[in-house]
Amino acid sequence: MRRLWKILAQTGCAWFACLIFLPLSLPAQSNKTKALVGGMLIDGFGGKPIRNSVIIIDGERIKAVGQIGTLQIPAGAEIIATEGMSVLPGLWDMHVHLMINGHSDYTHWDKKYPALFESVIMPASAKQLLLAGVTSARDLGGPLQASLGVRDAINAGKIPGPALYVSGPFIQHEPYPGTELFRWA
Repeated sequence: MRRLWKILAQTGCAWFACLIFLPLSLPAQSNKTKALVGGMLIDGFGGKPIRNSVIIIDGERIKAVGQIGTLQIPAGAEIIATEGMSVLPGLWDMHVHLMINGHSDYTHWDKKYPALFESVIMPASAKQLLLAGVTSARDLGGPLQASLGVRDAINAGKIPGPALYVSGPFIQHEPYPGTELFRWA
């Protein structure tokens, strides 16, 4: 637990508060103190899980980590019950395709859905990642303008999603017919 606290204190890891169980409940600009109480804390560094954990968050920063009975919750803190839940750092997914949302027929998908990539499919994929605990993702091989638009909408707080790092289209010798939007020669 000391190792976790030392690392968190040194890095100011506000993203640690993006939790699997409740990723949308902690607004990025909140100044109110929150206490996450009762869950099993998994530190992400291989340490022994901490049962009945208490995590004190002040604004965007984790201020203290401990257990019920050993860490005092500040007066006036908003208490968020996490009993029966696992609390862990936000996950990274280093290979996602937001424009591909669970299908098996690329030829059909690439012809039918490009008009919906930015407005429907990519935002839905981003939200699904966040709800699965993924708080940062690298989106590969997507249409450039749609990828940037979704990333910017997430950054502006207009839609929910993980922090996105986008590469834009695939670069290849020659795009497959009908894939020029996201495969560049």
